[in-house]
Amino acid sequence: MHTSAFAKGNPKYASIVMDADTGLILHQRYANKSLHPASLTKVMTLLLTFEALEQGRISLNDRVRISNHAANMVPSKLGLSPGSSIRVKDAIYALVTKSANDVAVALAEHLAGSERNFAQRMTLKAHDIGMTRTTFVNASGLHDERQVSTARDMAKMARYVIQVYPEYYRYFSRKNFTYNGKTYRNHNRLMDSYSGMDGMKTGYVAASGFNLIASAVRGDRRIIGVVFGGRSSKTRNAHMKELLDQGFGKIENIRVAKAQVPLPSHKPAIAQAYAALSSPTLQQGFERLIGEGDIDPANSRRIETGLMAIAAHTGEIAAAQEAMPGIRLASASPASGTARSTYQAPSVTAAARPILTNHNAPWSVQIGAFTSRAATDKEIQKILKTLPHPYSNAQPSIAPLRTAEGWLFRARLSGYTKDEALAACNYIRDCLPVAPQN
Repeated sequence: MHTSAFAKGNPKYASIVMDADTGLILHQRYANKSLHPASLTKVMTLLLTFEALEQGRISLNDRVRISNHAANMVPSKLGLSPGSSIRVKDAIYALVTKSANDVAVALAEHLAGSERNFAQRMTLKAHDIGMTRTTFVNASGLHDERQVSTARDMAKMARYVIQVYPEYYRYFSRKNFTYNGKTYRNHNRLMDSYSGMDGMKTGYVAASGFNLIASAVRGDRRIIGVVFGGRSSKTRNAHMKELLDQGFGKIENIRVAKAQVPLPSHKPAIAQAYAALSSPTLQQGFERLIGEGDIDPANSRRIETGLMAIAAHTGEIAAAQEAMPGIRLASASPASGTARSTYQAPSVTAAARPILTNHNAPWSVQIGAFTSRAATDKEIQKILKTLPHPYSNAQPSIAPLRTAEGWLFRARLSGYTKDEALAACNYIRDCLPVAPQN
């Protein structure tokens, strides 16, 4: 079903499709609309569980006690008795597959003493990772008028889990779970029929309709889809299939360049190229999206963080290339049927070259994505000056991205451990930790 038809007369509807690697938006419709997340909430409950596991505050074999409050939750639930307990590992599977409300509350109490305290932590974490339109008041997603989020925020949350906790993200691919002799099937039935889908989470309450966060891989590219407000699980799943197919179709024209990009150069030809890439005509295209739907002009920071594709004009890109005798579009693996084109940097000495973002690198943080190298270099220099020691000792790295609309330059600081990357992001607005890619 086409997006406009699916959304027609449906005030609960919203959707977004995001490139998981870059955060680039491939589609959006009402993505900032305040809606009820239902059991998509449990992804944040799990995110904080993964965080506690990573920090060593809990282990997978710890026992989680079931309180009277947890046992009294309405279905969906495992139906555990007050005073009983469940391993953390089994609790994770119970949330992923059965979407068990009683277990979600038990985890919240185990981690924060009370569900109320945990919900406050959930909201704080949401805001820390850029989910600024989200408020959580419980751990399960059971309906509360105060509990709201957006399709965009849910996509940010999913991307954070995938990027920061890839080893725990695998739990979302579990198709069934057996506990106390009973087998529970994952509510996310789309994993059975959509090739490459390996998670994440369904949700439903009457006030929200049928919600879904989905993530799928084709080749080496991963995308994230979010749908709010389906009228049934069947039509929601069909719509998600359509959105993901469209997303993969668009992402074929977005290719990560492999060649090195140097730190700032003062050569006149390159400076001229920067000017061409940042010309007024290109600037006028900043608010055009690859996707369709609601646009938030006030939130211009999305341009810099890679959540928005820049509508670069082909003629100007060509003119900019002509102005760069030492910088040519050459050598990237093109999508099928497209012209061969990637970024090749001018030669510089080994000492002058930044560390490249590559599949074997340590953790890094992405601090922005820009349409010109000049803006990228400026942001790197600014952030390095403001970061406290030892985070300011990071090595600048630039990950160029060739899109159908032009070039994006992703500014990153590399050489961190995972804990250092997470800590560094506390000092940087719109920061995203980037895990090593195996």
